[in-house]
Amino acid sequence: MADDPSRKLSGAGFPAVGGVPTPPGQQIAREPRAAVTVPVRYRYQSFVDFVETQSMNVSRSGMFIGSKTSVPIGTAIDFEFSLADGFPLLRGTGEVTRISANPPGVGVRFNQLDEPSRKLIDRIVDINAEEGKRPTVALDFADAPRTSTNPRGQTAISPGVEFNGRDLHMEINPGTAPYFTNNPLLNIRLGGFVVPAPEDVPLGTMFAVTIYDVQRAVLWAGRGKVVAKHEARLGTRLSEVPKDVLARLQAEVMKAAPSK
Repeated sequence: MADDPSRKLSGAGFPAVGGVPTPPGQQIAREPRAAVTVPVRYRYQSFVDFVETQSMNVSRSGMFIGSKTSVPIGTAIDFEFSLADGFPLLRGTGEVTRISANPPGVGVRFNQLDEPSRKLIDRIVDINAEEGKRPTVALDFADAPRTSTNPRGQTAISPGVEFNGRDLHMEINPGTAPYFTNNPLLNIRLGGFVVPAPEDVPLGTMFAVTIYDVQRAVLWAGRGKVVAKHEARLGTRLSEVPKDVLARLQAEVMKAAPSK
């Protein structure tokens, strides 16, 4: 969906994908409380609209806000999701810990929530678990670093990727799945991936790579060689992966990949 000027919120806010913007003349004019705080205000015609478009991407630690407009990692967010009549659904403060291009939007870790918002989130999470609903993006923000941009300001490294010297641990989840699929030459079908890295390394660098599923069960452990670089991203090819293991890795990636 292309950006529509009518979807822009007042002040420094950005539009969330899926809701209905506040009608002209009825917007809540509220300046940011501080220069580094971004207000996010969005209204839905009904609670059903909110549930269908937003509730799958809410966890107890944070939420994903779909948006064509982005803000930097570490930005403070003052958010409010409400019904068209002004009845509040979720409101509080948070911090942007992740930027996503596919799907477009930002991951926000909760800092403060009022009590009704906390109770609603608990109920949403419980219902999603009972119904077996899966989020379309990774939603564990509890341990996300406060500042997670890489050295050259490229896309932040998604939770589930851990560099420790020449050890690389990768969890296959909705946030990391694009690292295994987006590049036509280095994808999981060909035994490779392209991942943002915290530091530059020479071509030919070898990593000890361990790949997990979302339950942190080891799917494969071995060697990976850096065969390509682009800005702060490393194209890595896995070494000597059995065909049956490669097929399982591919299946896990497809299962975790965000739905289009």
